[in-house]
Amino acid sequence: MTRGRTIKDIPVGLYHLSYYLPDRVATVEELAEMLSFDPEKLRMFKEVHGLRAVRVADGETTADIAVKVAAKALDESGIDGREIDVLIFYHTIYMVSLHPVCLVGRIQHELGLSRSIGFSVWEQNCASIITAIRIAKDMILAGSAETVMLVGADADVGATREIPGTTLLGEGGSAIIVRANCTENKIVGTMTQTDASLYKGYCSTEEEFARFNMIYVLATSRIMRRALKEMGLALDQIRLIIPHNINISSWNRILAMLKCDSKILFADNIASNGHIFGSDLVINFVDAVSAGRLERGDRALLVTAGLGACWGCAVIEH
Repeated sequence: MTRGRTIKDIPVGLYHLSYYLPDRVATVEELAEMLSFDPEKLRMFKEVHGLRAVRVADGETTADIAVKVAAKALDESGIDGREIDVLIFYHTIYMVSLHPVCLVGRIQHELGLSRSIGFSVWEQNCASIITAIRIAKDMILAGSAETVMLVGADADVGATREIPGTTLLGEGGSAIIVRANCTENKIVGTMTQTDASLYKGYCSTEEEFARFNMIYVLATSRIMRRALKEMGLALDQIRLIIPHNINISSWNRILAMLKCDSKILFADNIASNGHIFGSDLVINFVDAVSAGRLERGDRALLVTAGLGACWGCAVIEH
């Protein structure tokens, strides 16, 4: 450390981001037949919500995808697995086994993360990724880690591909390597929020789903405003909003509430990928950078929400 500099002054950034998508693409029409949608529901997902297809993991489990995307991140970044101090697995779909099988342990074993401690973050559903980023940053600032790997994967969705009236679920995985003294993709700040009265998630009644849908747009716009305010930023200082791929109609309403132009939203993947849980943010961030939508020094506001009901935001300076 330099004189007068505390550990909390260290820049912490997303050193590398990777994602993995299964090869198979299922159209909304295929899903409609599989899930027995009536013509009106099919029209809603296509014409109102702007969804055209989702990624489908034929025969690939959540664990398979997690290992693949973690290996891809190590390979692309050039980081040796022995450099990883902490492994955090974030996911949405509930996973349980009658046998003591540890997915975090499998990732550590197969990829040689011999020095890492490992654990998972998941009960914020699709917002668990923001909590994982926050924990990684806090551990680095506390001096207990220098390099943290975040791995997210969700598959084994089966017939549960619809959040009623809202979105269609795809499958895939993502990985982030978070490092100390990293100025690229610097984590400016994070924020999460939970409305615990909607804790039932998929087990909610029709009335509870209706309430979630009713408050969703307002709650999402409020946490975005609150996050920016606490970080001392205005919306016009954000180059791009990186969204979860819930649907285009909800995002149009959120943008109208925020009174900002639709060009600020990176919506390129909503129609083609479907909602791939917390991995949406990584997929969209990587693709936005590849498309030249973010340049060095630009700030992106990452926004996601999950059943539960949980919201999460992060501001990243590219």
